[in-house]
Amino acid sequence: MKHYIILALAILLPFQMWGQKTLPNVEVKDIDGNTVNIRSIMDDNVPVILSFWFTSCKPCLQELGAINDAYVDWAEEADFKVVAVATDDSRSSAKVKPMVTGRGWTDITFLLDENSDLKRAMNVQMQPSVFILDKDGNVVYTHNGYTPGSEEELFDQILKLQ
Repeated sequence: MKHYIILALAILLPFQMWGQKTLPNVEVKDIDGNTVNIRSIMDDNVPVILSFWFTSCKPCLQELGAINDAYVDWAEEADFKVVAVATDDSRSSAKVKPMVTGRGWTDITFLLDENSDLKRAMNVQMQPSVFILDKDGNVVYTHNGYTPGSEEELFDQILKLQ
């Protein structure tokens, strides 16, 4: 019996750890409350940095700030976009737009996943969680947590897709 449990874990654990391999077909809201399909972020046919965050997560805010600050320089070298998905519930999602505006985050597209449908579909277990998507919406890189300077690895991954 013990061997069967170990075998089952050996088979199932990699699928749990890898999570979603492509961008799912899930509806979210834009920052103005309009419903959009998440697949629409791939309409520009460029790689995407997809970040999951919430308003009371300090590491999330630090990472988004670092990405926003670096974006101007990065955009000179590569064609890509950044999409940040706020996972705040319907009560706290009202804080997202004022926070984004107040911080001057103008180079990032912000979406709301109030019911956590996209978060579940992408198997996001902790935040911040970042996915790099190629031009076809395939996940080519993932990163969890944030330490100052780790945003540079995101740009290195984007450069590989150019």
